Amino acid sequence: MKDKKNYYQKYRYYYLGEILLLIGWITNFVFFSRFYEEAIFYVDKNAKLIIQLLFVVNYYLEDLLKYLFVAFLLMTLNLFLILIFYIKNKQEVTKQKEMNYSMIAFLVLLVVNVIALMTTIIWPLFLLLFIVSMTIVYIIYVITKYLYEEKDDRYEENETVKVEGPFQTKEAAEKYSKEFLAHWTDYFTKKGYNLVEYIECDASNEWHVEIIVQSIK
Repeated sequence: MKDKKNYYQKYRYYYLGEILLLIGWITNFVFFSRFYEEAIFYVDKNAKLIIQLLFVVNYYLEDLLKYLFVAFLLMTLNLFLILIFYIKNKQEVTKQKEMNYSMIAFLVLLVVNVIALMTTIIWPLFLLLFIVSMTIVYIIYVITKYLYEEKDDRYEENETVKVEGPFQTKEAAEKYSKEFLAHWTDYFTKKGYNLVEYIECDASNEWHVEIIVQSIK
């Protein structure tokens, strides 16, 4: 229970970010719904979708662009937060169960809002924005991953690559260390390094884990 609480405390800023995004989505929907009800009132329901779409775009372009921009911004921020949260968890070898629950909650928030936007007659525009948003986030991920891996290719002897803690018990520290080594050993071995662990107890009787690299002789 203590470790679970520490997990959520450690990643609290991601949850705060999701709460802010939720507020943003709700606010956007309140104003967008009012705009959409007014715009859809004058649309010919018997016309083809493309005609209805062109009507809304032609007569409400200025207002529509504002809501499209806000929706695009929320989509991009939502996707980016999910990506960063996932990468951070994978790098730190955190609890899989808590991570999965959080990822599901984050994805549900995004999916529900995107589906809600897709129920309008201007869904093609929202779909296009969503594709563009995913593309931008993916490009950022590829660039970041490339720069990160380039940086990690160079390590000094006995350089610290990870410090984690405090843990309440030595067993918890050893478990984390074991999971970290299992996850990263092959990666560092291919680059010519060994991972060495140090588990120490501080003055507060709490345990800390330090992982360093050493060149393979």
